[in-house]
Amino acid sequence: MQPVILAGGSGSRLWPLSRQHHPKQFLSLAGQQSLLQQCLQRAAQISQVPALLIGREEHRFLLAQQLQETGLQGRIVLEPKGRNTAASLVLAALDAIERGTPCQLLLALPADQLIEPIDSLVQATESARLAAESGQLCLFGVVPDHPATGYGYILPDPEDPVQVERFIEKPDAAQAADLIERGAFWNAGVLLTRADTLLATLTPLQPDLITACKHAWQQRTTDLDFIRVGVEPFLTCPEISIDHALLEHASSCHVTALQAHWQDLGSWAALEQQLPETPDGCRAQGKVTRLHCHNTLFMGGERLIAALGLSNLLVVDTPDALLLADKNYANEMRQLVAELQQQGRSELINHPRVHRPWGFYEHLLDGPGFRVKLISVNPGAALSLQRHRYRAEHWVVLSGHASISRDAEHIELGANQSIAIAQGQLHRLSNNGMEPLLILEVQSGDVLDEADIERLDDRYGRG
Repeated sequence: MQPVILAGGSGSRLWPLSRQHHPKQFLSLAGQQSLLQQCLQRAAQISQVPALLIGREEHRFLLAQQLQETGLQGRIVLEPKGRNTAASLVLAALDAIERGTPCQLLLALPADQLIEPIDSLVQATESARLAAESGQLCLFGVVPDHPATGYGYILPDPEDPVQVERFIEKPDAAQAADLIERGAFWNAGVLLTRADTLLATLTPLQPDLITACKHAWQQRTTDLDFIRVGVEPFLTCPEISIDHALLEHASSCHVTALQAHWQDLGSWAALEQQLPETPDGCRAQGKVTRLHCHNTLFMGGERLIAALGLSNLLVVDTPDALLLADKNYANEMRQLVAELQQQGRSELINHPRVHRPWGFYEHLLDGPGFRVKLISVNPGAALSLQRHRYRAEHWVVLSGHASISRDAEHIELGANQSIAIAQGQLHRLSNNGMEPLLILEVQSGDVLDEADIERLDDRYGRG
């Protein structure tokens, strides 16, 4: 059984926690590990076959880093741009065909879910295995514990409860209660089927999608442990989910009950369920002091949130953006994000802390002609050999040991030592030590832009 981790989502409804370059699946929203890492652990419990992760080119180093942190094996397929789950699963099926295993079972697992305990998914997968091996499309239905309006529902056939009668997308409260009375499940978004079954059933429904994916797969390249599909053909793929492309039109779908605590962590309503509730209906994370507040979610970090007399609000504080929203309008987050996109707001793209394959940097302060950043370099990692046309840099080592090349010089620095890098000077920063290297960087110049970089050598394949 081949686990297929669908990790290409954008998570825009959870802005400002989730950003374009660091979306929700890479965040630790329910435990110490990220949602992606928890999904990888589930996959490893179900199958000994290393997971196939399918995500976006722009997230390649996050995918690789978080996979490495789990200690698990896996392969990473990169899409140039998200085209939703149908295209991703076709790529997984084509991979199985190419490897000479057309009957390979594919287990599609969204990377942004919470499923506890893991054993419940293991058992449900084993229950569905025979049906999947016989050529059926097997779905997993969560037994509901309340009439949720934010999930899709699967209504089983009353005469054959393992077969799907129909799908219902996000009903209102009354419809949801009626569906539960009739034995409906929440649609977990998990699919188990054979690779050849997926292609055979999807081809007559989505011929353009299949053709585009085949051409993209034929043009794939492999480097640095990444499988990159052909850009031009993949961008012609229709953007459609596997539910709309196939499952809602299939003549037959099998459903297996999943007895688990399951949540799709794609909304503030779902996320706040992960926090303990106070008697007045508030939930809080971070440094929060409140009086006379009711039914309000507070999410913060190091900065103090002090609240007085708030009711039915979302208060989400990050270092560079603050979200204040009436909970009644929480379903309109996408419209708010679209408005911010129209304004060209950089806060949609990156957090102040930006992750790189060598570690991270964090913006601390900007001013006229200067920028201050904190740089953390992982043990054994190195930045590219580079130079800047418009800026000079001054580095102060805060902790760890820095190995620096500057033109023809090689310099070793320890804590409380510093070095200046002149405008246009060739340089590289490396950490050959056993602990993280922390650097305070002060940039100065007329143009302070991350695009002002010329890389002459980079171990991570960046141009």
